[in-house]
Amino acid sequence: MSRRGGWLRGGSRVRRWVARAVLAGTVGAALAGGIVAYGWFVDPAFLVIPLQRVACWRLGIGRTSVDAGGVRWPYLDAGPRDGPPMVFLHGFGTSKEAMMVLVGHFAGRGWRCVAPDMPGFGEHACHDGARMDGAFYAAAVGEFMDALGIAHATVVGTSMGGAVAAELAIDDPRRVDALVLLSPAGVEPPVRNAFMQRVDSGENPLDIADERAFDDVMRTVFLRPPPVPQPFRRWFVAEAVRRRPCTLAIVDAVKPFLQDGLRGRMGAIAAPTMVLYGSADAVTDPSMRQVFAAEIPSCRAVVVPDAGHVAFSDNWPGVRDATESFLGSLRPAAAQR
Repeated sequence: MSRRGGWLRGGSRVRRWVARAVLAGTVGAALAGGIVAYGWFVDPAFLVIPLQRVACWRLGIGRTSVDAGGVRWPYLDAGPRDGPPMVFLHGFGTSKEAMMVLVGHFAGRGWRCVAPDMPGFGEHACHDGARMDGAFYAAAVGEFMDALGIAHATVVGTSMGGAVAAELAIDDPRRVDALVLLSPAGVEPPVRNAFMQRVDSGENPLDIADERAFDDVMRTVFLRPPPVPQPFRRWFVAEAVRRRPCTLAIVDAVKPFLQDGLRGRMGAIAAPTMVLYGSADAVTDPSMRQVFAAEIPSCRAVVVPDAGHVAFSDNWPGVRDATESFLGSLRPAAAQR
């Protein structure tokens, strides 16, 4: 009887434990569902920001910040501290998160990768009172590198970030070991595409003032726009609208540099360079590679098929293989770590 009673009492304890676990699970599921619902219908930041952090965690990327010249620079950080440094510069209107795939991949290949939010974009505050032109951005990136103790690095830049990377290599050649320019701006294209013609007429085709403009931009910069869940779409638009006064000021300051600020000056670039465009780039026309290749002393020009302006999104294998081939030819040991 006593043994049987013990079993009964033990069974009762198990049942109570199971009941509590089920209740806790139910409450947890309800809480998670409530958070998702709040993020989906009320404040998308409740979903977007945690999911960005999860994406970084899955790729082995840290998120941190550093003070450079009295200004806070948020940045992504990944890879071995003793690896050869690689600095990633995002394009106009985007942020460090746009470089996550590149950062995660090359960190896994042994590089020490950092990707900052450029001034006025992402979590980086607008530099009020500063004229944020090409020279400003190149000098600011130099200060950021100094703050991290990075004397020189391979610099990867996309679109506006590519033009800034080239400007850095012109202004301070000792800082740049190699350049990877992905769909870079900075020169007048031999072929003026529809996007350039809109710019010529005084438009800003990348201005996001509402969700319709966001959709137009997505169709312009991607050959195959990735699906954007509604909360993410609302969050991106809200952030663009919040930053819009600063963004428009940046456009006024940097526009001459992005249109043709590098031409005639790139002979000063000492670093080996790869310039890459997507074959279907509707923003920076692929014909621009001819200008870079003609002026930069050591330049490999690549066109990746089946890709638009954000070539590494449209054709990741093509961009990855071309970049690894270029870097491997310069630092085979580092590229194969």
